[in-house]
Amino acid sequence: MANLANFCVYIGSFIWKVEKRKMEIEIISRENIKPSSPTPTHLRTHVLSLLDQFAPPKYGSNLLFYSANEAASISISQRSQVLKQSLSRTLTLYYPFAGRNIDNFSIDCNDEGISYTVAKVNCKLSDYLKQPDFSKFPKFVPEEIIFCEMTPGCHLVKIQETMFVCGGFAIGIGTTHNIVDVTSLTAFLNTWGSMAREGAALSPDFSCSYIFPRNNTFPQDLTLLALTNRLFQEKGIFVGRRFVFEGPMISNLKAKALRLGVQKPTRAEVVVALLFKCIMSASKAKFGAKKKSALLSTSVNLRRRAEPKFPQTSVGNILLLAPIKVNSEETDARSFVSRMRETLSPMNGDFVKSLQGEKGLKSLCEYLRRLGESYSKGIANGDEIILVDTRSGNGIEAWVSLDEEIMVMVEHDKELLSVASVDPSPLEIDSLNSRL
Repeated sequence: MANLANFCVYIGSFIWKVEKRKMEIEIISRENIKPSSPTPTHLRTHVLSLLDQFAPPKYGSNLLFYSANEAASISISQRSQVLKQSLSRTLTLYYPFAGRNIDNFSIDCNDEGISYTVAKVNCKLSDYLKQPDFSKFPKFVPEEIIFCEMTPGCHLVKIQETMFVCGGFAIGIGTTHNIVDVTSLTAFLNTWGSMAREGAALSPDFSCSYIFPRNNTFPQDLTLLALTNRLFQEKGIFVGRRFVFEGPMISNLKAKALRLGVQKPTRAEVVVALLFKCIMSASKAKFGAKKKSALLSTSVNLRRRAEPKFPQTSVGNILLLAPIKVNSEETDARSFVSRMRETLSPMNGDFVKSLQGEKGLKSLCEYLRRLGESYSKGIANGDEIILVDTRSGNGIEAWVSLDEEIMVMVEHDKELLSVASVDPSPLEIDSLNSRL
């Protein structure tokens, strides 16, 4: 694991139109990887936080691919052992991950371990990535988990290592969302990578369990699942596309935003602003004057908004959703970014402070009720935009799910195509091809 990730793929609720090709994946072994040292008795029970109670008790999956390291002096089987041994040491730090859920409130940190599957596939990584068959993605993740319910006593983390014939490999990881958000998962993977390379890493921070103490009276009608059932009410055929914005193109978008009067535009702001403009243009073409506004929902990482900031190694669901209602006329970058910042500015240090301690439930419920009201007044249609860094770190991949008719117009939008490529092979991004 010379690099943490050559690139990362988020597997969400997308429907991809692809040509299916024959690819055989064979399961070699299954075992439990346990912590290298036993968890102390006083840490045997990990209590979930108030914010964890808001998260869905479901598995979600992520998939990472790694190119073969030609300079490596170890064999594929030795590398697999390094991965397992370093994972075992990582679980000594992330001890709840090796436990079992007791209920919706706590985890038994019993060191029973995480599920680890080793598999092999009959093709080269470069051959697969020339034109990825997205229908095969579930084959690379443990038990083909994409998004499913947790059950009492289940593994909290499941991992699958899949070896390609060239020496490259994939790591598929399924995690329970009621203890892990994206930042927590990233910290865990970083720690695992550091353990594999240097044998040492930063320890995770579990203090959010008592900063945001759980409350058994948390209303079930205010959980994420309950609220999103109100948000996504339209049915239809949704398709997914990857729009890749390379670093120089994002710099151009930021420069254009500056000329329009946007102060210190971020990469995410300019990319989402352009995508929103294209989506609204396509929506107006389909629905006409009826499409006067749109409701966007974004995840807000509260670690960065707390005062003082929480460490990035903080484990838990330390985030909340925020609704951004935008009028169809507000499609220029300045108007869009202004509305976004206006919506997110109240989620500051004082807000994060109000969620802490015994009065945290009242403050959280008040916020979630306002959130629910926003969803009720502005029903979204299931569109989804997920942003991830490209391998170099200065570009952005936007994974976008849209109504099929809307997507046809968006993926042919001339302004969008002038700065982004649609569904490029990962080999074309950040010169990855030179390593494979």
